[in-house]
Amino acid sequence: MVVGVSSTSFRFLFLADSQLGAYATFSGLTEEEAQGYLGRGMRVPVVPKVDGHEWDAARYQSAIEFANELRPAFVVVGGDMVDDPTSEDQLRELLDITGRLDPQIPVKWVPGNHDVAFDTLAPTSDSIERYRTIFGPDYYSFDYAGTRFVVLNTPVLDHPEHVPDEMEAQFAFVEDALAGGRDAANIVLFGHHPLFVDTPGEPDSYWNLPGMARRRLLDLVERYRVPIGFAGHLHRNASARADGFEMVTCGPVGVTLGDDPSGVTIVDVGSDRITYEYVPLAG
Repeated sequence: MVVGVSSTSFRFLFLADSQLGAYATFSGLTEEEAQGYLGRGMRVPVVPKVDGHEWDAARYQSAIEFANELRPAFVVVGGDMVDDPTSEDQLRELLDITGRLDPQIPVKWVPGNHDVAFDTLAPTSDSIERYRTIFGPDYYSFDYAGTRFVVLNTPVLDHPEHVPDEMEAQFAFVEDALAGGRDAANIVLFGHHPLFVDTPGEPDSYWNLPGMARRRLLDLVERYRVPIGFAGHLHRNASARADGFEMVTCGPVGVTLGDDPSGVTIVDVGSDRITYEYVPLAG
């Protein structure tokens, strides 16, 4: 849990996979159906069928209440904010609950595949434009207290088939953003998909970025000495390393697909180290 011994300079909160509506989507499975998901690396609980997004919304509300008590420098919402990207009800609830965050605590949005792709997989020009209208830029950088943060649109890197120009524009941006952070005390990556879950050379899967995009990003990470990145998507916690880079995959605010309970990740950034802790949500 440590990258890089000093007092904390600031802290932020990473909220992965609130995914309003996912509990209802996964509810009502038979034991046989749940076993089928297990074969795909997803430990789905067998619960009675429900509708709506109340279960997920309650956990996202708990995460926002936790943020108001913790008072981090900012909150990063790490993608898959809703389950159905076309649901106005889920989006309205997400934005309503987010609006309960203390206005002095900024929110940084990171697009997930359930947010920026109408089919929850492959973004299109129209789906990206809709995302930008609602949430703002889908990839960008910002600086805080001497640290450079770079936000990726990993769904485009994962499935660029409809928007190859967007992928190339993003890679150009990322290199410029990392180069511009050479003098920063730290550089931190944010994305919804982890570059890798266990090892940098692992096979392509639904849960990581494909090898081509992964290699291009890892080349940039090595060149600009990026020490750490944070992601979600997996719905459980994981951590892995590639040389001097740590890929931290954070467990979900909402539905969990592993042994970890729903929770949030606190990240403390000091002058010579970055530490993180996954904290389960009450209830």
